[in-house]
This record gives sequence, C-alpha cells and structure tokens, in this order.
Amino acid sequence: MPQPPQKVRIAKLQDIQIDAVVAIDLVAKQAMHRAGVPESELPARGLAGMGKLTKQHNVLVADADGTVAGYAAWRDESPGVAYLEDLAVKPELRRVGIATRLIDAVREDARRVSLPVLLVRCWASVAPARALLTKVGFVPLGNEGVPGEIADRVAQWREEQEALYGGQVAREGQVVLVQSLL
Repeated sequence: MPQPPQKVRIAKLQDIQIDAVVAIDLVAKQAMHRAGVPESELPARGLAGMGKLTKQHNVLVADADGTVAGYAAWRDESPGVAYLEDLAVKPELRRVGIATRLIDAVREDARRVSLPVLLVRCWASVAPARALLTKVGFVPLGNEGVPGEIADRVAQWREEQEALYGGQVAREGQVVLVQSLL
C-alpha cells in the first residue's frame, strides 16, 4: 500500500491542472477497459472532452503534496439530485483515502445547494469502484430505504432517465447506486 500523502487539498479544477486530470482520466479509463468495460462505452475524454465536462459539471481536484492526485465531476440533475459523473485517482495514490475525500467534497457541494441525494452509475465489472462506493455508503437503486422527499426524487429521476434512454436507467453492465445526503 502506498504511503498516504502529508497534505491533501480538494478544490475546483484550475486551468493549470487540466493536463494532469486528462492523464488521470486516460489511465483510469484504460484500467476500466481491462476490467471488461467496452472502450466504445467509456472512451477517455482527452483535452476537448475534459473542456466539455467542465461546462456541464462541477469538477473538483485532489492535490496531494503538490501533485494532482485525482478528480471528481458532478452535476445537479433534474429533479434536484446530485449526479456523480466521474471519479478517478492516480494508480500510485489509490487506497490512501483520496477518492473518499473527493466524494466527501462532492457531498458537501451538493448539500450546500440543498440537494438531498447523490446518484452514480458504476460498472459492475469494476469491483474496486463498486467496493469503494459501497464502503462510503452508496446502495443499489431500489434498496435505498429512504423516506419521503428523497424516495420521491429518486423515483422521479429514474422515470426521467428511463424516458431519456429508452426505458433504461443504466447501460448494460452498469448499476445505479444512491446515497442520501440528509
């Protein structure tokens, strides 16, 4: 297991960090392809794709001892839920809490704008990602066991996604995970 960094700082993506984030994205996507996710379903973003991502998402970057260590991208989706689009950490800095810190920062941002729930799609074949998300409190869609407004918003999100994507909320091989932010 790698040595934990002395200092980890989470902040919004800065222009000077984009190349490092693109490199992390490429390595993360390659690992997912090796785990069985088709490249056609999950291509690396590249510089142009990362630029597009920043226009529609809040992108947070983890800086570990002066090195870009990872990133998370999330957005506010109808009907008022937070959706985690992407989460990636440099391979040599995995398993030291950086992904957890990024998820914590996404939660804080989403709570700041009064979003009561966080959703993410996860590839079932990528066991480390699924294990991390489970460890930090995500549960499969339909098993969230949350009352009232959250359950209603999750149900409405699901209906909207099914309408957008031909009756599906996830691609084949993906699972939707959900977490209450209340």
